[in-house]
Amino acid sequence: MPHRKRYLFVCTNRREDGHPKGSCAASGSEEVVKLLKAGLLKRGLGLETRACGSTCLDLCEIGVAMVQEPEHVTYGRVTAADVPELVEAIATGGVVERLVVHPPDEGAGA
Repeated sequence: MPHRKRYLFVCTNRREDGHPKGSCAASGSEEVVKLLKAGLLKRGLGLETRACGSTCLDLCEIGVAMVQEPEHVTYGRVTAADVPELVEAIATGGVVERLVVHPPDEGAGA
């Protein structure tokens, strides 16, 4: 089994229709995983980067969520239209800043 340099964990959790939190699968995450895999292969990155479906990443309210490791970058509101830009960023070592979800400021209000 190959060990890759980078993993893209895309939430594919599905909740029942009408759930107040929504779900990534209902927002199109299964298609995002397929497109990421295809895009990585097309760029020749399939042996060093792996796109995987994941269970809940606890970011349900912001659309499709994805975590990139080992960089520990969290993306939110990812759509199928974002995949080419994400693949390009992975290929060049960049980050798609407009999709980054930053952790809450732990010192806020203290």
